[in-house]
Amino acid sequence: MSPFSIRSRNLWREQVKKAAFEINSSDDFSCIDRFVKDKRIILLGENSHGIGNYFTTKTELIRYLHQHHGFNVVVLESGLLEATLCKEFLTNLSPDKQIQETLLDIYHNEEMKPLFEEEWAQSIKLSGMDPQPTYPLVSEYMVEWVKTHVDDELYHSMKKAEEQYFEFQDELLFKITKPLKRKMKKSIQDYEDLLDLLAIKQMREKTPEIQKMLLLIERGMQNRLQWLQVNLKGYVASGVQRGLHMFQNLEWLMKHYYKEEKLIVWAHNFHIRKKRPILAKALGIKSVGYWLEKKYPEDIYAVGLYAGSGTFATQLRVNLGIHMKKKQSHLESLLYEAKEADLFLPLTGNKDQKWLRRRWRLLESGFSGLSPMIVQPQKHYDAIMFIREASPPAYLKRNECKA
Repeated sequence: MSPFSIRSRNLWREQVKKAAFEINSSDDFSCIDRFVKDKRIILLGENSHGIGNYFTTKTELIRYLHQHHGFNVVVLESGLLEATLCKEFLTNLSPDKQIQETLLDIYHNEEMKPLFEEEWAQSIKLSGMDPQPTYPLVSEYMVEWVKTHVDDELYHSMKKAEEQYFEFQDELLFKITKPLKRKMKKSIQDYEDLLDLLAIKQMREKTPEIQKMLLLIERGMQNRLQWLQVNLKGYVASGVQRGLHMFQNLEWLMKHYYKEEKLIVWAHNFHIRKKRPILAKALGIKSVGYWLEKKYPEDIYAVGLYAGSGTFATQLRVNLGIHMKKKQSHLESLLYEAKEADLFLPLTGNKDQKWLRRRWRLLESGFSGLSPMIVQPQKHYDAIMFIREASPPAYLKRNECKA
């Protein structure tokens, strides 16, 4: 490294050191107060779903935001209907079973359990924004609820549509064959008929609690229909449309289901970034963060999570190493040098900091590992949470039927 580069590096490191806050315990989260006090939506990202420290840090931060800033709703990167109805229908099950029967596989770990079993979390409302369904147990409870609280006509129509969908749901993860397309088209027609019937039942219903539940069920059935329609167009189309549909679900939650509430969104960095990287632009993908920045720029605060060293798990739960200490083109290495602790680094209001003027590499996860993405961090996030030493989640034992 040249003397000029050494001087620049030393300057950047000192600027980061001055701007960053050490996070040694949940008591240190008070550093975030002035940044979130007027916000309605906090976006918490992660560059990998396979780092247990992220789950622990986010859960502790959620507790702090809940107790000190009145954030009562946590919206996960998981199916809207299943996540929202988890505490409604499955409270008699263990936390492990609640997680495994309602949330996507990425959340099936010990680090998630405080959101289900600790006393402070009993006043947290869990929800989801993903249009793709997870597992059928909540559907079965929902169908029985309809039978008890509405009537047999809606019950039979919903039971038929839901059972048919979950019979072929797993096939959607693979090639869309001609026989599968026929099933999907039949299912689409059943959901369209079901939504027409639901609209009639809603107009006739007078009880507020039942009206609210039917509103949620209607949104869930619309999600089923959307997911089938987009998958009928192919895998690429489902990836492109997923971000828009997640944003539409989040906006629906904001405007209709949790009108007066402040929300925390928990998702991959890919979904919460406010600007689009080059690849996303090329594919026509617009994220939840992108749409929020366009429509609600004053209401949101986006925090990307990254790690400097340690181990993470791929989506296949294979453990791989993270080695950023000596990769000086990576922002993680600069953050690792700045302080010997986890960090919260605000990116706004620091225009005089020269390290922000350049593009940095940051690791982002793919299906089988981590690869660099080149960005100017302040264009994508309002802050970065940096975990110095990472380790994989402690995964729950997989149910054989879901493995």
